[in-house]
Amino acid sequence: MAADEDDLKDDEAGDGKPEPKLGGGRSKIVTILLWVAGAVVAVLMTVLISYLVAKKVKTEAFKEEQNIVIAPAPLPLSNYHFPDEFRVNTADTAESHYIQVSITLAYEGENKNLETELNARQSQMKHIINIILGGKTMDQLVTPLQKINLAEEIKSQINMILRDGKIVDVYFDQIVIS
Repeated sequence: MAADEDDLKDDEAGDGKPEPKLGGGRSKIVTILLWVAGAVVAVLMTVLISYLVAKKVKTEAFKEEQNIVIAPAPLPLSNYHFPDEFRVNTADTAESHYIQVSITLAYEGENKNLETELNARQSQMKHIINIILGGKTMDQLVTPLQKINLAEEIKSQINMILRDGKIVDVYFDQIVIS
């Protein structure tokens, strides 16, 4: 109790004025309101900055889309269709298999010289295709990728003999492997 009386005497000796608070004399409510106002200002600034950045990015993306030029579709290719189907035994040794194919060659434009050359070299092209098909086994002609590779091989071998133009693509109208 003596300690309490000493504290009272010390308070009374201080001219009766209360001791200053740590908050600089502000009440707790004012301090809380200042913190809330600061938080609201921070959120508003974040939203404003995000909006401005998003607007700028969207504007730049729109400008990039405006610069994209859509190319027109290419003109259709001219075609040379072999009148007969190719029916060739495969290179399988264990079991006999054959491949039957209808082939169309595609070339660009109305190249009359190439069309004439294709007609003139029909026997030579048939020979090349028969040799290529006869050198394949059944397992080499199963997947789509293998068929695409076969078409590329036929195209490159035929293009080696042509003088008045080039074959752009080889189409298999029908392909039967048995």
